[in-house]
Amino acid sequence: AYDIDEKKMKRRFLQVQRDVHPDGFGRKSKTEQQCADLQSSLLNKAFQTLRDPLSRAKYLLSLNHLSLAEHEGLSDPHLLMEVMEIREALEEASSQHEVDNIKTENDQRIAETVQRLSDAFRSHDLEIAKKLTAQLQYWMNIKNVIRD
Repeated sequence: AYDIDEKKMKRRFLQVQRDVHPDGFGRKSKTEQQCADLQSSLLNKAFQTLRDPLSRAKYLLSLNHLSLAEHEGLSDPHLLMEVMEIREALEEASSQHEVDNIKTENDQRIAETVQRLSDAFRSHDLEIAKKLTAQLQYWMNIKNVIRD
């Protein structure tokens, strides 16, 4: 399922991480230490994947043998135009207040897209989920541009 309880997931992650962390295997055999290293690494990767809405969506799509191509979303002229307008507004922003407004609007787009993704995965509409994941990728790219 796409929806997760982040607090519960983090609590469980920390519990399991305590059990498999390599520091707890210092007096064990080399093989056990290597296994602990691998388990800890895999657990960290899983946690990072699941906590991020975009990577979680991509992962769920991959479980259904779907992936996003580099050009995904480029066939939606409305989306492309919106992204270009937002980027232009960012470039032309002359104050932090203007950037903050763009960030707030983008955060709303992200939240709306995540909610729609949740609905799509819940109803097993993978084609819609794939399109929304491409959209979310654009919104997250804008978020990264604003942050940097």
